[in-house]
Amino acid sequence: MQENVMVISESLVRKHLTPEDAIHCVEETWLEYGRGEVIMPSKITLDMANAGIKGWYNSMPSYIRQTDLAGIKWVGGFEDNPKHGMPFIRAKVLLSDPRTGSLRALVAGDYISDLRTGAQPAIAAKYLAASTDVVTIIGAGNQGYHSLLCMSKILDLKEVRICDLNPAAREQFISRFPDANFKLVSCEDNQTACLGSDIIITVTTANAPLVQESWVKKGALVMTMGSYTEVSEELMRCSDKLVTDHIGQALHRGGFAEMAAKGEITAQSFCAELPDIIAGTKSGRTSSDERILTALIGIGAHDAACAALICRRLEEIGEAVPTVDMA
Repeated sequence: MQENVMVISESLVRKHLTPEDAIHCVEETWLEYGRGEVIMPSKITLDMANAGIKGWYNSMPSYIRQTDLAGIKWVGGFEDNPKHGMPFIRAKVLLSDPRTGSLRALVAGDYISDLRTGAQPAIAAKYLAASTDVVTIIGAGNQGYHSLLCMSKILDLKEVRICDLNPAAREQFISRFPDANFKLVSCEDNQTACLGSDIIITVTTANAPLVQESWVKKGALVMTMGSYTEVSEELMRCSDKLVTDHIGQALHRGGFAEMAAKGEITAQSFCAELPDIIAGTKSGRTSSDERILTALIGIGAHDAACAALICRRLEEIGEAVPTVDMA
């Protein structure tokens, strides 16, 4: 018996996965999740700080009926990596036959993680934003870049404000969009960047409030990304609606976790999960004046869907891919 496993490198992933692909996978996977066609528990975290290591791992399993593959994203964040020329986030995706358990593919996941993370705020804004004219991005790193890259593909942007503690990072960020058909503004402080903004996105590793309630105008959409608390508790209390991609995860990680631990935010505090809004089973924005706060923590099904798309594409075009017999 043979068990030939496709081994798909980072270079192959970059060759065969476009921002448009990731945007499609993210929206379709959220739609299928909202329809009950995705099985996915909350992610599990291994905190390496307990071993004296500045890092963490997440295990993120899922099954998507549409692809008929079981998958797991194994991803970690390592604080010292950038000092050594390595990405902060390192990821791999494994795809298996859901009926036999046979491993089908091992897929490099760094670029998948970058693109699908960037696609999340783009799709969330499509369904939740009252306006997309002025966007603020706090955090001029890799995830901020991919967020704007994906947003620029599907949203009508007029002005994008970039805020980061590092002026060089802001300028480098702006230089990556030489052909932008919208205005790019470098902001030194968060308040200036947020005032009057239609969409505010936080993509940092700061576990401290970067956005205050008084800076957020009526009708604004605020999106926090990942596992950090980046907005003030007052903004959480005063927002008209709270939305997340996965309520189970939001109650123990990400922007809402601390308030949830104190009992101030419960499952009933959320008007909906974003997948339900996309599927049309629950309402999202119902007024242009509503201030909506959403925490997009990330789901492994997005990575599995992107990996499955790459595998399918490689098989369809017949491109040679290394395999390993795991039998």
